[in-house]
Amino acid sequence: MNVLKSLLLATSVALIASVASAAPTSKFARADVNNDKALTEAEACAGKMSQRCKNFAAINLNKDGAVTRSEIRAYKNAKRAAKGLPTKP
Repeated sequence: MNVLKSLLLATSVALIASVASAAPTSKFARADVNNDKALTEAEACAGKMSQRCKNFAAINLNKDGAVTRSEIRAYKNAKRAAKGLPTKP
């Protein structure tokens, strides 16, 4: 019986570890439901990214209907520069 309990416990731990490691860690990754490395306005709003949702049109520099991480970074850096703060890479 102890062998069965140990085997069941080991299997449960392995399953939980594999699910946890497969889960996206960033808000962007969690919001990007189709995993195309870009967020539509619907994904940004549904993904509880309120600032991305609110400022979607301004962030979407190329006006293609989706924002990428680089567009978000450029938007943030422009806001920082406007405040006289250094930009981030």
